[in-house]
Amino acid sequence: MTAPSNRRSRTNAASDRAPKPALKRTVLVVEDDEAVSGLLVALLEDSGYDAVPAYDGRSAIDLAQRLRPHLITLALALPGTDGHQVLESLKANPSTREIPVVVISAFTQILPAGDRKKLAYLLGKPFDVSEVLAIVQATVGNPYL
Repeated sequence: MTAPSNRRSRTNAASDRAPKPALKRTVLVVEDDEAVSGLLVALLEDSGYDAVPAYDGRSAIDLAQRLRPHLITLALALPGTDGHQVLESLKANPSTREIPVVVISAFTQILPAGDRKKLAYLLGKPFDVSEVLAIVQATVGNPYL
């Protein structure tokens, strides 16, 4: 009878050394228009980011607290809790206040000056997709951690 070996098999040792997939930076896309949301999510995912959609203010706040994304794109005209209220809630909460927020809205002129100071960027609609991507990259950098 032979004693059990303490050596690990070559296959287990090789799999332990295999590179782990890189984690992606997460962007929470808050937009109630499904076409615009789909465009932003596809753009970000095609560029290597993990994009998570939220279609109303309440779910945006919940997802931001749960996921702690690297960046939030935020529309102002949202059903229920609007973008102004979402921004106030995010900036009042210690767990989400440091997350950069980029407002993408047709209503940029109605954003109070105090709210503008809380933003990483303010972008009007219609927007250029290359500008959105440039802003995301400038704010959070490379999509991979």
